[in-house]
Amino acid sequence: MDILQIIALGIVQAVTEWLPLSSKTMDTLLFTRVFGGSLESVVPLLLFLHIGTLCAAAIYFRREIAGVAREFFSAPLDIERHKKGKVGFLATAILFTGIVGVPILIIEKFLLPSLSMDLLLSLMGAGLILTGFMLTTHKKDRWRATEAASWKDGVLTGALQGLSTIPGVSRAGCSTTGLIWRGFDAESAFHLSFLLSIPTVFIAEMVVWGAQMLLGSTVPAMPLADGLALAASSFVFGYITIDVLLKIAHKINVASLAFIFGIMMLIFGLIGIG
Repeated sequence: MDILQIIALGIVQAVTEWLPLSSKTMDTLLFTRVFGGSLESVVPLLLFLHIGTLCAAAIYFRREIAGVAREFFSAPLDIERHKKGKVGFLATAILFTGIVGVPILIIEKFLLPSLSMDLLLSLMGAGLILTGFMLTTHKKDRWRATEAASWKDGVLTGALQGLSTIPGVSRAGCSTTGLIWRGFDAESAFHLSFLLSIPTVFIAEMVVWGAQMLLGSTVPAMPLADGLALAASSFVFGYITIDVLLKIAHKINVASLAFIFGIMMLIFGLIGIG
């Protein structure tokens, strides 16, 4: 794999990981259809690319992660305390991601292997556009910030994020949609979605490896040098795009964000490339 391919894949992963486009789909299309890569190499390719953006988010939010950890370990059994704040939000979001996502994975594996949810993506896009119209009259002082996040927000956000187990459906698009519907401002919706990506992607990576070991199979090999280069590329561009998108979100209102995400999701759902 040459350096230009590695850079291109890193950029695509970095951008689509945070926007309402399925990074898995976009990475796979670029690798197989443009660069002529083999389908057998897609799984390790995606693993290395996601490791890069996972590390980018973890380092970008390192102080916040440390704060959440301190808050939890200061009183790990105090559920009432943790229900409010980011600990409750993250825990509940992960829980409901699993509640929704695991049955979908089982259905895809055993009942409907060709399950496609382009219609769902289109409907969510249309719903966000409608939301954008409704939010144009929303008063600025009523928007919620990251500090207001609680376990209640994690229920809807996690449930929608669970839909991203469907091929072509974007994790970022689903989680940001849930946060917009919960009344968070544009910057906070991005912020919480990015923060939520850290435990979500980490658990997803562990599930992939664990499933492979449980089934007695192994992830197809990829040259370690290529894998590390892919992870480094997606890390660098992922870190840059997080910062850029948060700065952009700071300058736009949530109605505009709903319109932008809604139109993107509707278009990609209709043309079937999520």
